[in-house]
Amino acid sequence: MKRSAVLLLATCWCASVAHGEEVEIPGLLTDHTVTSVGHSFYRAFSDKWESDFTGNLTINERPSARWGSWITITAGQDVVYQAFLFPTKRDFDKNVEVALVHTDEALKRRLIDKQLLSTGDLTHDEF
Repeated sequence: MKRSAVLLLATCWCASVAHGEEVEIPGLLTDHTVTSVGHSFYRAFSDKWESDFTGNLTINERPSARWGSWITITAGQDVVYQAFLFPTKRDFDKNVEVALVHTDEALKRRLIDKQLLSTGDLTHDEF
């Protein structure tokens, strides 16, 4: 009886520790692309991406067999960059460089806006 009570107590304690805090890894760059053009864009972007941004970025793709791919880079739920890539990879390197510059600028602007619009008395879902 005593042994089962200790086992039950240990199990409850382990469960509370496991659910106590969710681990979040900052600075991830996730790939949600499906075509070879999208994967190439992700690889080129991630190879050249150097930023102190601690949030997570996601590269999404909406492919079209006829027209190419619509690439969207998001930080959280905010879209920071969108571009259209042709399947022939026309101006591909230029598109990657433009994406790097625009994404970095948008993240800096987002940080400034967040600091200026700081509402300590409101929760995140109220504003």
